[in-house]
Amino acid sequence: MPTHLAAPAAPAAPARYWLGRLSDVVLTTDDKQRRCLTVLLLASLVKAISVALLAFGAMSGMVRAHDVTMVGLLLLVTIAGFYVAIRSGWNRRCADPTLSFAQTIAAQTLIAAVYAISGPMHPAALSVFALVLVFGMFSMRVEAVRTVCLYTLVLVGSVMAWRARTDPHLYPARLEIIYFVLLATVLGMISHLSAQLMGMRQRLKTQKAALENALARIQQIATRDELTGLPNRRNMMDQLHEHALRRARGGSSFYVAMVDLDHFKEVNDTYGHAVGDDTLRAFACQAQSVLRNTDIIGRWGGEEFLLLLPETPPGEPTVGIERLRARLATLAVCPAVPELRVRFSAGFTRYREGEPVDLAIERADRALYESKAGGRNRTVVL
Repeated sequence: MPTHLAAPAAPAAPARYWLGRLSDVVLTTDDKQRRCLTVLLLASLVKAISVALLAFGAMSGMVRAHDVTMVGLLLLVTIAGFYVAIRSGWNRRCADPTLSFAQTIAAQTLIAAVYAISGPMHPAALSVFALVLVFGMFSMRVEAVRTVCLYTLVLVGSVMAWRARTDPHLYPARLEIIYFVLLATVLGMISHLSAQLMGMRQRLKTQKAALENALARIQQIATRDELTGLPNRRNMMDQLHEHALRRARGGSSFYVAMVDLDHFKEVNDTYGHAVGDDTLRAFACQAQSVLRNTDIIGRWGGEEFLLLLPETPPGEPTVGIERLRARLATLAVCPAVPELRVRFSAGFTRYREGEPVDLAIERADRALYESKAGGRNRTVVL
């Protein structure tokens, strides 16, 4: 008797995946817009809870159902308006893309309406005024927070006076005065805390900028020669290792050159170290202007420099260094000693795939020695 095997059910998509997709649809994938919408929805949740409590009051006979319906509809329209403004990207055109000021004003107006219709429940709305401002103080400037506080006090004071006159039984004037003074005190404290918070932000921003500058300075000290501004020995070693790794992965080869300024000790002994420093700076400046953008030159130590020249056939690797030699032959490196010229010896070698970079440096150093032994002011390639 044949048996029929049921086809295996398709694996259900993970709930996390679909929640993520839904979150992207509702909140977008843009981080800034997503944060704006998240804050909007959190603030809307607080207002929705207030309306839900009003609905409970309507079912208990404490609040008129018609009033609750009107406030609920007004809340939905307000939330929908802000959601569309942010979700569509319209908010990016505003000076404040978070729309915090507009949202806070709208929220305080809605809470004032809740206060006016909630009858015996109205004291509970006082805490919501403060809560809404706490949300806003983290994203608004101090001036905006103070403006909202003043608007809230004027609005709520007007509502209290109106309700104390039209319904003194549920809104007794003496209690309303007490509530108003308490609200004014709380809002004043929030305004003060907002100013302190802004001051802390400014100090943190200043400290962050100072820290970034200090880190940049430390990075420069760690990787740059202070006198010439060229990469230092450690930096050049890192560059050599990086190019060796690229070569091992199929990249182009490169040349290593050691350069030594001829008779530099005599310059220091004859003219002083200040002129010697000018000579080193002049050599570094001219080398950077004459060599290719892809070539890297660093100070190796003293009057020695190391060059890393990526291979770009066809072409002779020493062309750039000879162009530098010709430039320096006619350049007065120090105004105090106009007759002084810079001459140098150079040793070149091609990096051999797989060898440690130290061997390439050693070979370039041997070539430099041969250049000096052969009469200086020349280039030897090994």
